[in-house]
Amino acid sequence: MNYENYTVDDFLMDDQFLAYCQGSDSAAVLFWETWQLGKPPNIFAFQEAERLCRLLNGQKPRLNESLRELDDLIRSRDRPVPIIPLPVSRGFQRWVVAASVLLAIGLCWAGYQYWNNQYISYETGYNQQRTVSLPDGSRVVLNSHSVLRHRRNGFSGNERVVELTGEGYFSVRHLVPLTPFRVVTNDAFDVQVLGTEFTLSNRPTLHRVVLNSGRIRVSFHDNRPAVVMQPGQLVEVDDSTRRLRQRAVRADQYNAWLRNQFLFDNTSLTDVIHQIEEQFGVTVQIDGDKLAEQTVTGILPISKPETVLEAVAALAQLKVRKTKNVFILSKN
Repeated sequence: MNYENYTVDDFLMDDQFLAYCQGSDSAAVLFWETWQLGKPPNIFAFQEAERLCRLLNGQKPRLNESLRELDDLIRSRDRPVPIIPLPVSRGFQRWVVAASVLLAIGLCWAGYQYWNNQYISYETGYNQQRTVSLPDGSRVVLNSHSVLRHRRNGFSGNERVVELTGEGYFSVRHLVPLTPFRVVTNDAFDVQVLGTEFTLSNRPTLHRVVLNSGRIRVSFHDNRPAVVMQPGQLVEVDDSTRRLRQRAVRADQYNAWLRNQFLFDNTSLTDVIHQIEEQFGVTVQIDGDKLAEQTVTGILPISKPETVLEAVAALAQLKVRKTKNVFILSKN
């Protein structure tokens, strides 16, 4: 027997060890006294077991009973503890069931609201276009560097709502019963329509809407009176001056990008540069304030920024050069 692996429990369950503790067996006493002299690694377990056993051994009338109780206690350590169910009243059970149902309903509602409030987004990079079909059948063509988004439930109520950053051409489907379609720009104005086609530009420096067909209402964020637009009209707000301009224009000039073209019709060089920067994500500078007032007329294919700028420079009788990552238009 390898007693060096014994634990306190093992010692207390060993008959020879119990006889040693009780002093009832001289051979057992001699054995365990000799065993201790060898300084076994579990000597502390032996001494603890001996202490416990001698405590019980001091109660002579109940020695055997105590040892049996101790043995039963040790053996019961590995037994599973019985679970005694507590009596539960019917009222308490009903309360628990009701609370569980309410909790489940609350979790489902919270999950539904979270899902509904998530946004679906559509994006384009520089010099890219993308056609988006909305849940109501309306169609949006996104121009370069633009983002269109709407909530998952944005088309399920009494109003259809989308948000635009950049530029897009909208073909809004007319619905029966009448369901307003609203474009939120988060900057200068919102556009509300029933069924129409228009181009909306929501860029960092300029916010513009051009109506092709139908009728739209433009509501401004600074509480100025709303504007109801007719086909062929333009409304724009300059971001720096907040000045509002409304005038009649050639609507196709402002959606020429749908045909992969720049269409300039007496367009100031400043506006031309803004369009090129937004299309390609480049930086263009004009060398001289007077040059910025110069106008350009022509139709140019949207290709590479270098090619477009060379064509603009030719139309304006200017020269273009590139320094690091900046294009510069100048007289010389």
